[in-house]
Amino acid sequence: MYCNKFFKTEEEAKAFKKSHGGALYKGVKGSRTRQAYRVEVMMAVQGGWLRSTEVDSYPFCVAWNGEPLSAGKEI
Repeated sequence: MYCNKFFKTEEEAKAFKKSHGGALYKGVKGSRTRQAYRVEVMMAVQGGWLRSTEVDSYPFCVAWNGEPLSAGKEI
C-alpha cells in the first residue's frame, strides 16, 4: 500500500525516513522535490487525512510503499 506522512521539521522527517524507508519530499522554496510534495499534499487532502489549511505547517513528507501507520501527519 502506498503511504505518506507529513512533518513539521526536516529532522523529524529524516529520522522517520531512516527508520521506515521511502522518499523525502520538501515543500520549501527552491526544493527540487517541491512538485512531488505538492502531489503528496493533493492525495492527502483528497484522502481526508490532511486539511488544506495545514499544508504550510507540515512542509516535509515521507512517502513509502508498505504498511500504513495511523493516518497522515506527525503531531
